[in-house]
Amino acid sequence: MTKSNAKRVAPGHTIVSTTSYAKQINDQFDTIASNFVTLQSRLVQTLNLLGTQSILNDAVSNFSSRNKMWKGFSDITLCSAIPAKLNQVMIDTTLQRPLDMDIVRRIVDEFQATMVMPIQVYEDPSKPGKYIAWDGQHTAIALYIIATIVYGELPEDIEIPVNVYPTNSRLEIRRNFIMLNGDAKTPLEFIDIFKQMVFGVRVDGATEKTWKDANEKQKLFEKAGLFATNKKYGDSDRPGAFSLLSDTIMTKDLTKAKPVAVTRMFADYWTELGQNRAVNAKEARQLYEYFNLCHEQKIKVDSAYINEFAQFTKKYFEGDFSENGRFWSKVKLSYTRWYEHANPESYQEHGLKGFTTEMRTGLPFLIAQLNKSTKLKTPSYSPNNGFTVLAKDLWK
Repeated sequence: MTKSNAKRVAPGHTIVSTTSYAKQINDQFDTIASNFVTLQSRLVQTLNLLGTQSILNDAVSNFSSRNKMWKGFSDITLCSAIPAKLNQVMIDTTLQRPLDMDIVRRIVDEFQATMVMPIQVYEDPSKPGKYIAWDGQHTAIALYIIATIVYGELPEDIEIPVNVYPTNSRLEIRRNFIMLNGDAKTPLEFIDIFKQMVFGVRVDGATEKTWKDANEKQKLFEKAGLFATNKKYGDSDRPGAFSLLSDTIMTKDLTKAKPVAVTRMFADYWTELGQNRAVNAKEARQLYEYFNLCHEQKIKVDSAYINEFAQFTKKYFEGDFSENGRFWSKVKLSYTRWYEHANPESYQEHGLKGFTTEMRTGLPFLIAQLNKSTKLKTPSYSPNNGFTVLAKDLWK
């Protein structure tokens, strides 16, 4: 299917309509084909997204002042590989993470000819005469800036080194992209891996369980008005933003990621809560751990459970799990009284120790308050610090 037949948004997080921001972000996954763009388009779209060209202007100025020995791009001797014209190299936005201009600026600012590795490309039958970059887009964009903006040369006149791989299987290339972006390069963050997995299922038909699970979690987010993001995108404060991917929808060992059922519980809770804001990191951590305990202990968490649970959090602390919210103030008060009683000598000499706004203090209190205030079945949980909540420290 050609590009014109597929639903598109600009690469990265681009606002293109009056619909909710979360939907605009999630719409990027609503595609059934690759989206090929030129190096110029990739650069311009990213700069438009940032709303400023200062990062580019600074990089160009610094490059010119540092490299006065070069008068044109032909003076720069790059490594040997198959030569390709700049205008032959294209980016598949479904295969690459969003362009990070900070990385591009760093490459241009600190440019040395010997640091340039060939761009990893393949040939797609739908783009004859073009090379599709599956790795090295930041280097390619940096070379494009140096050639066309610093030296004012035409991309069709400039040759850069590329390694052409004998495949046009996007799924194979997508797997390579995830595996190879590690120690020697800017490593992929969870958001990058998550997006690649979703695209891998929707665009390439990936069938691995971990990839299909990622896609199921994305579908649950879409339904609940949530969207996975990272602080590097500058939208982690938008309504529906879910930026704590670690140990929630993703984990380092993908086989140990929390199951889809836990995300379903959280998404249902978020819908029931009905608050127009971003998901707080403490909130994501506490609730994913709580719902995961429910899942592991085979506690039935249906719509009635979620409804009562949401009403409970709204009644006692307005659904606010943020670090300075009422929930944690109450938890700290309870923990302090317990610690003073359990460790009197240490408390007398050193004061309060070991309190953190994390699950080992938050979950014991949450479970104890649920047991007092609701009829919900709660999971068993024993924190490694021995914290025990006293009945007198709970809300009435």
